[in-house]
Amino acid sequence: MRLDNGFNCHKHLGLRLPSPLQAANGAPNKLSGLGEVRLPYVPIFVSALRSKKTSKLQWQDQRRKTRPQRPRQTKATSPEDYGGSTDTIRFSFVQEDGRRETKRKRTHKTPSPHTQEDSAEMPSSTPDAGSSPERRYKPGLELGPVLYSHQPDYFQLPFSTLEQIAFFTWTFSPVTLTYDIKANPWQACIPQIEQAPFLLDAVRALAIRHRSHLEDTRESLSVLELKDKALSSFAQSIGMVPLEVGISASLILIGIDYTESAFGNWIVHLQGVHRMIEAAGGIQLGNGDMHLRAQIAQLVWYDTIIALLSRRQPVFPREYIECVLSWKSESQWSFLALNGFPDAAFPHMYEIAEAAAHASSLSEGHVAGLEMKLWLARFETEQGTTDKDIAALTDCWRLGLLLYCTRVFHRGEAARRKARVLAEEIMWLVHDIPADSNKQKQALLPLFLAASEMESFRFRRIAVDFCERWKKRSGIWLNQTAMELLETVWAAVDENPNGDIWWGDFVNPSPDCGYLFG
Repeated sequence: MRLDNGFNCHKHLGLRLPSPLQAANGAPNKLSGLGEVRLPYVPIFVSALRSKKTSKLQWQDQRRKTRPQRPRQTKATSPEDYGGSTDTIRFSFVQEDGRRETKRKRTHKTPSPHTQEDSAEMPSSTPDAGSSPERRYKPGLELGPVLYSHQPDYFQLPFSTLEQIAFFTWTFSPVTLTYDIKANPWQACIPQIEQAPFLLDAVRALAIRHRSHLEDTRESLSVLELKDKALSSFAQSIGMVPLEVGISASLILIGIDYTESAFGNWIVHLQGVHRMIEAAGGIQLGNGDMHLRAQIAQLVWYDTIIALLSRRQPVFPREYIECVLSWKSESQWSFLALNGFPDAAFPHMYEIAEAAAHASSLSEGHVAGLEMKLWLARFETEQGTTDKDIAALTDCWRLGLLLYCTRVFHRGEAARRKARVLAEEIMWLVHDIPADSNKQKQALLPLFLAASEMESFRFRRIAVDFCERWKKRSGIWLNQTAMELLETVWAAVDENPNGDIWWGDFVNPSPDCGYLFG
């Protein structure tokens, strides 16, 4: 039922109004003659008004122009003052004539027997573990209107912006993962939006671009405007924001370009992250924050993948790799969960990326040692013991790295024949992983290395179907970049079937730009 401005309709209807505490809690109230009615859940001011002869309750709507005084909250000076515990809180309710005469005591602990009739339970002044510090009830501060609570600023944003944040959180952020984990590196930026508004611009740009890809619609020009705005603001405040915010911004900016193409100037972002970490005190700063650890691990992964194809030295030193691997936790994050790569093989992949930067000066013994480590490594994981698709994916990566070594470190007809054998095995492994499984999408780099060796239409069709399927399903167009590069390699192979043509002929070593197939 709706109460009119006079708030006296209950007298005409013969009804009994609920207590203020019941109304504030939005609890159902049984009104005589109407059964069970729930009052509207709207912010209201409640003031208990008493006089010498009668006690009456007045409800004042927030929209009225009256300015009722808010009840003040103070701590009791001692337990004996009110007969309760040390957490007893005193509330003063202003009367209708402005005099502060009526006082009520409320505690969040069990009151003493002497004050059982006068005391009522109030919420604890200590917030729950999951609540924000701003919501604590502090003595001496004015209480806000009943039913009011603190809300982050981004909840006051336009609906379209909130929808973009929700799309980023629930649609984009899990799309790169093999399976769900606690420490999603993409979602870590959402609580940081209040600290750095440029994060909101970056998140919106990424959400708009990803949505246009999934819905196959034309991309709005607002993507570039928001990206430029985020970049300029980030550049101006990079030395003043916390490390967590800086890393989140770098990861989101990579994601904006990564969603559009696998080729880009990724090194600028990675070098910026490295400088920020060193300026803040070093990689050890990630020891206490699982989301920061997952973000650094994701960036280290991107650096290693780009270094492999570009044949350049990785940006992050080996110390970072050792520290990141010491953080790994199956329940929080792992390289297998983030990128579908077996964690035990990551040191080997990083070592191969380092060696590829100066492949011409390596000895045959050094190369043989790298390959032997891959053959003998045991890539067992908690999931891999029972999941045959995970086992097939880890074999894809093992053979993919061996194929990489064969092409980068060896030359000649023998190396070419070995590469063909490894490539065919990889193509069959990728084909055997279910097409609707997230595990298959993580095999892009092994598939690219193998498909570039293929002359058979059947194997080429497997690669094309893979790229088209995951471009459409994921909305991330790095698969489109891989397919275009493969078509370039195949065209050259078809023109010169007897020539020793491989993907390295079209991906030149570069210290600035590279391909991010992972």
